[in-house]
Amino acid sequence: MMKAVLIALAASAATLGGQMVVPRLATVQEKIAGSKPQTTEARKTHEINVPRIKDGVVKGYAVILLSYAVDPAALRNAEMAPDSILVDEAFRYVYNDDTIDFDHLDRFDFAKMSRALIRTVNARVKGDVLVDVGVQEFTYAPVGEVRMHP
Repeated sequence: MMKAVLIALAASAATLGGQMVVPRLATVQEKIAGSKPQTTEARKTHEINVPRIKDGVVKGYAVILLSYAVDPAALRNAEMAPDSILVDEAFRYVYNDDTIDFDHLDRFDFAKMSRALIRTVNARVKGDVLVDVGVQEFTYAPVGEVRMHP
């Protein structure tokens, strides 16, 4: 009988303690989450069309759409905004890379391209503005398909 009374008292104390402590913890967590400044800002580029030229003839177009994250604090101190520079560097990367096999884009190293773009864009803006680059779309359209479907 004594064990049952002790268990009931312990259960009641735990329930009351939980009801008193949980709301306080929730408000503390909200204050902590609300006081943290946003560390990155998400953006995306417009569609980038890169011609693939072989033997002096346009064979098709690579179509790229990138998303990227910038550091707002570093952006304020940068010499220029990274938006147009990222588009330029992505165009140059794909245009100059003759190793890209457009018949097998599943083998393309997107992580390598992302790292290269971050490095070159940050060097051009003279700051660590660009934090991450993601690929939303990377497709290839041969010239015949482009002419049929403008």
